[in-house]
Amino acid sequence: MDIAGLSPERGTRASATRRSAGTRDRRARASHTAAARRETTRQAQAASRPAPALERAADALASATADSADQQQADYFVRLLAGRRGFIDQRLEEYQRKIGTAEAKGDVDAVANLRRLVRVAEQDRRTLDGLIDKLRQRFVRRPAAGPR
Repeated sequence: MDIAGLSPERGTRASATRRSAGTRDRRARASHTAAARRETTRQAQAASRPAPALERAADALASATADSADQQQADYFVRLLAGRRGFIDQRLEEYQRKIGTAEAKGDVDAVANLRRLVRVAEQDRRTLDGLIDKLRQRFVRRPAAGPR
């Protein structure tokens, strides 16, 4: 009985049959290749090391790419939070209509409950506004740099 791979026999586990070949190879290679080729690896790295100017250019490109990715994520979350804020605004409008209806009917309990819901929704809106402001402050849109 092999329920969820919990059989007492080691070879009968479902995960043992689906193990990738890469897992076994990594364990076997790590023991003998590191000791045998340690010297040649260091020499090869020193010989193929790029010039410092190339390293700086590559670092700048990687940094720009990371900044671009961060900016894209920030834009996405600002749009997401702004959409969520729109839903909260719709909910607030609905609560205000219901409050007017409940006041017209004289239902004091419903008015009190709806006003409590309005306070909660307004707090949610303030929280979202704070998050949006912080994202916009942290990820200010930079003008595109022209050619030099």
